[in-house]
Amino acid sequence: MEGAQYQAQPGTQLEYSVAERTQTDWITDPGMAILLSIITCGIYGWYIVYKLVQRRDEHFRRMAAVADSSISQLRIKARGREDVIAGELSQLEQVRMQMTTMSAERGAAIWLLIAIFTFGIGYMILYYLLMQDYVQHDAVEARFFTLMSSAMAKVGLAGEAGQAVPAVPQREFVTFLLLTIVTCGIYGIYWMYVMIKDFNEHFVAQVPWEDFLLQALR
Repeated sequence: MEGAQYQAQPGTQLEYSVAERTQTDWITDPGMAILLSIITCGIYGWYIVYKLVQRRDEHFRRMAAVADSSISQLRIKARGREDVIAGELSQLEQVRMQMTTMSAERGAAIWLLIAIFTFGIGYMILYYLLMQDYVQHDAVEARFFTLMSSAMAKVGLAGEAGQAVPAVPQREFVTFLLLTIVTCGIYGIYWMYVMIKDFNEHFVAQVPWEDFLLQALR
């Protein structure tokens, strides 16, 4: 129809969102990042700040799309048997809303400017926000994968239900902050290392789950 807007089918959108992780889920070696930051007297550290926020924004947006298309595809596959997974579907809708809300951008360029012009204070504020974001997102994502696995097992789309385990550790911001201040910023080097490493591991841990969803819902 003329003027009609094309919308991808849930299965097609899921395949696209999973494939998109090669662009959004940026992983770098934390040790090399620290070394380059030291060699460039902190300039490379600004690039890391930009990438930390960018990958947070892009990954959260992508996973909101994965959740949306996965749940829609699950409903299609389970048509006529929705009562069997009514509990999971209700909880999955809550998870979908949470992931959509969390996908709002923090803005990589804005935080880069804040980090540059606040002489370190911006770094600490940003690290606090990212640490909270990472832990919350990791927990919500683990719940999403677990619920999807349970629902798919009940309607015969997968084998035995699996349990997703959060991969991002709960770290104490105050401890990192105090040690960074006491050591005149030296501990901040380790802090940057942790910020890179934790979400690297999150990305790696979720790959099998995404592939599992894609295979089961095809």
